[in-house]
Amino acid sequence: MKFTRVYRCLFLAVFVFVAFYGFAQTAEKKAPVDASVYIDDRAELVKEDFRAQIVANCTEIEEKTRIRVHIKTARIDNLGEGQTQIETFFSEWIRSIGLDKRGILIYALLPEGAAHGKVHLRVGIGLKYLITREMGEKILNQVILPNNAVNNDGLGFLEGVRAIKRMLLDELERDEQRVAGHSTIFSLRNFLWTSKEILLALLVGLFLFYIIFFVERCPRCNGALKVTGEVLKEPGENTLGLQRKIYACERCGFSRRKKEPVYPSGKAGLIMRLTGVRRNVRIE
Repeated sequence: MKFTRVYRCLFLAVFVFVAFYGFAQTAEKKAPVDASVYIDDRAELVKEDFRAQIVANCTEIEEKTRIRVHIKTARIDNLGEGQTQIETFFSEWIRSIGLDKRGILIYALLPEGAAHGKVHLRVGIGLKYLITREMGEKILNQVILPNNAVNNDGLGFLEGVRAIKRMLLDELERDEQRVAGHSTIFSLRNFLWTSKEILLALLVGLFLFYIIFFVERCPRCNGALKVTGEVLKEPGENTLGLQRKIYACERCGFSRRKKEPVYPSGKAGLIMRLTGVRRNVRIE
């Protein structure tokens, strides 16, 4: 089949668009991560291979939990002035990340010419409920400092990030389990089984309520009265009927007769019950 020039141009344009779109998608997926987002090693305490692992772990944390972990190292003339420097940097950094202050900062300060310094950990207000002061001190004293004793490779920072990742991912998994548990399908059988004690107590209470308020008792011996009745007048469409009820005690022989109205069925009877009409009935 021969293509005209227009069809050839159209075919070529579609081919170029598809090829360019695929290349753009591939380039976007393989775009390198900006390491400076997660680590700023001014004091040169982290080796290149550890740096790559730290960035990979920090990237995974942010993708799964929307929490950014940043490591910063710097040298300072007077270590006593480091607290102000840390607080100033942290307040600016936590506002700039744009994650509702869900950020963790590990800041290491070394005096000029010294091999040892101080490591500080700061947590954004959005994570205060998750990482307490005690947990932060535990990460510093039991993970970062012991693994970074010589300050020449950055292993302590890597282990600290790994410990933070394990803690955050475990908490994320627990949250997902709680959400899944709350969104389970309602099962009537499970509900009745778990509430069997309450239902049993409710049934016993209803039975006692019926015995106390609805069972007629004999005024002489307090025995149960046998109730029989006969209709004296059938209810009409809008008029009441009349019935006679006989209450008899088989234990002591007591008996009593009582006339009661009979309401018509349907809507008219319901209205008459609510309004209390007593037309065409004489109660003796």
